[in-house]
Amino acid sequence: MAVLIMAISSTARPQSKFSLQQASGRLPHLFGKKNNDRYLCVTAGDRLYAIGNQAGNFPSVGFHVPGQMGGIWQHPIKLLNGFRLTLTDSNTGVVAHADTCDHFVTCSFTTQYSYQFPQEQLSVTRTDFVPDGMPVLVVEYALTNNGNADKDITLQLAADVNLMPVWLGERSGMIDTTDALLSYDKETGTVFFKDNNNPWYAGISAEGRHIDFKGTQPSPYPDKGITGNLSALIHVAKGATALLRFYISGSIKNKAEIQVNIAKAKKMLPQLFLAKERRYQQLEENAKIDIPDTALTEAYQWGKYSSDWLVRDVPGMGRAMSAGLPDYPWFFSNDQAATFPALTGTIQPGIFYSSWKMLKQLSYKTNGDNGSIIHEASTNGAVYATGRMEESQLHIITAWDIFKWTGDMEFLAINYAQGQKLWKWLQEHDTNHNGYIEGYGGVEIAGLNAEMLDVQVATQRFLEVMGNMATILKDTKAAGNYHEKAEQLRKNINRDWWVPGEKRYADFISSKEKAIDIIDSALANRVHPDRNSWALQKLTALKTSILDNTYTAKGYVVYYNSSGIGPLEEGSADTVKALQAFQQIGLFTNKFGMYISGIERPDDIHMDEGSFKHDKEFNYNRAVMPAAIANLAIAVCRYGNPDTALQYIHTMLHSFSFATPGTMYEVSPDYGMFVQAWNIRGVNIPLIHYFFGIDPLAYKKEITLRPGFPSAWKYASIKNVIIGDNLLSVNYHTTTAGNEYIITTTRPQWTVKLYVGPYRTVLVNGKNVRPENGCVILKEKLNKVRVIA
Repeated sequence: MAVLIMAISSTARPQSKFSLQQASGRLPHLFGKKNNDRYLCVTAGDRLYAIGNQAGNFPSVGFHVPGQMGGIWQHPIKLLNGFRLTLTDSNTGVVAHADTCDHFVTCSFTTQYSYQFPQEQLSVTRTDFVPDGMPVLVVEYALTNNGNADKDITLQLAADVNLMPVWLGERSGMIDTTDALLSYDKETGTVFFKDNNNPWYAGISAEGRHIDFKGTQPSPYPDKGITGNLSALIHVAKGATALLRFYISGSIKNKAEIQVNIAKAKKMLPQLFLAKERRYQQLEENAKIDIPDTALTEAYQWGKYSSDWLVRDVPGMGRAMSAGLPDYPWFFSNDQAATFPALTGTIQPGIFYSSWKMLKQLSYKTNGDNGSIIHEASTNGAVYATGRMEESQLHIITAWDIFKWTGDMEFLAINYAQGQKLWKWLQEHDTNHNGYIEGYGGVEIAGLNAEMLDVQVATQRFLEVMGNMATILKDTKAAGNYHEKAEQLRKNINRDWWVPGEKRYADFISSKEKAIDIIDSALANRVHPDRNSWALQKLTALKTSILDNTYTAKGYVVYYNSSGIGPLEEGSADTVKALQAFQQIGLFTNKFGMYISGIERPDDIHMDEGSFKHDKEFNYNRAVMPAAIANLAIAVCRYGNPDTALQYIHTMLHSFSFATPGTMYEVSPDYGMFVQAWNIRGVNIPLIHYFFGIDPLAYKKEITLRPGFPSAWKYASIKNVIIGDNLLSVNYHTTTAGNEYIITTTRPQWTVKLYVGPYRTVLVNGKNVRPENGCVILKEKLNKVRVIA
């Protein structure tokens, strides 16, 4: 291994016209909490991202590729493990290490780390930025001289290069070897590195002309990389600020590509920043809300940002939304299916289409032309799992949701054709011909591959959606057949899967012998007398009743999985059963949310209400997830209880910014992915689909509004909701006399159906109207509605 040393000699002027530090000051931002410096954060672009911690360091993190999921990634390769800064006062010889920042700030699309060196009367702010559409990380150091004399400061940046492949790289011939210095380009001030046996390149460049290269040194990380030290001498006048920027980029082709990208970033940095700022401002304006709930408003806004951080554009694969960071930066069908319905109306639909295209291509290549969808694919195109038994249905269900908001008939036809193939394939997995599909569902617990509840609920909704699609596409006979099967399956689920003694739906249906095996596994692995003795009593009694033939229900509740609320979330549960289930569900929720496997609910519900106590190996044992409480919030909305839904939302929001500002961890409050795509479901779907009650059919130019606001809300508005080529805005406030709405659209010839509920008088634009089936029909682009109770 060798050492890279670059010497940059320059005289800094007062702070230049453009600085990332100053420009970031006008962005929405949140401050990191004291003592949270070990938690992770990200500076993200669609082509490159950097993951470190809030102290400003780059620890070894992650389990998919152990210790390698942080650092700087340009998928499908990693470029750097990270970098470190050392400052030396040339006059005094004092050395300071910028190893732990004093303050951390996350902005909507930049991150900032502030360091104070009081002995040297020096302040340093590091600002990281990744432009849209470019694989370049810009790292700016702003040095402020707080003293009364000029200073000459030597900055040494240690860049820990580690060119390596993404997870599953070996499946596509990506075998990591040692990295080496490739060349030094004195003209551009860029040093290049390359993996010895692969066309993987990294380049590091600094602004300035007089750059000297002097050698290399071993990396402090236990991998195959090398460390390069870049040294810059900066003159900082008293009371002034001087800037130094570094640019980091990579390529899977050649070093020329790096040169082009870095040169563009250097030349056009202000314009690139402004372009991203304007795009984020548009994100903020899309479906912009004004509600009397500041915590929910903040989580909603930051959900837009964090969703954008997860968009990956990978050469050779395409553009799609990844699942989470740091360990799921690739593509999952179930995560996209859970996330996209929450994003409809808030972003342009391009990411939906490109994600669906990628999934279909990978699935066809892997599974053949049977309509089924893969589970997970890495960014080199390698498929890890061919798909669980509910995911393909969710793919088509979500396609329907996307269609409702976009009106894209071609998209509908493509997904209907796939759904037809899928239905044939699914029936092959009902080997006992009882109408229930067999195999693993979304509950990733060994042995739960019988007939699973979530698979049946997804199939029922899939059949309903296929009927809707067939109706629009004028496949009349098929429409009737799909709807008939959907209704029969709904009835069967309510008949066969309800367990009266538990007042909930069963986890699974299986033979008695398999049920005993599942119970024994749960007792051995998930039940601990000093933690959840209630579960020991429950499962022991259940096993006894099965063995002595006194158990009468058809299905079994063993793990008390959160998927048990599936029929409630989809609205397919009988009302009486739904109400009973809601009454007992609180047993499995704590301060942060719902246990994904309720069996692990401790006897003392408050036991897990602090930082998550995880096992040595990564797993989801004892996990409370925002995704689970999100589904519960959606379910109570389905049954007309917005007040309870708001309570569940705020339960989930206890995790918001608990560890990383602006995000909710995958596992509450601080475990797993620190950015998780599907968490947005628990905010956006209750808020947009139920509180505002927006239900579009864009292809008909028709929008149904059935508002159901929490009783404490006296006003609420949402502006610029994207529906087809239209923008919808709704302004609501309540008075002692009733409710008032201002409803606008930007396109003519659209119809809005507003459900008004019980009323005495309804005025539309000052004229008395009589509702039809509880709805008033609004035809104008501007509609003022007064509902007098």
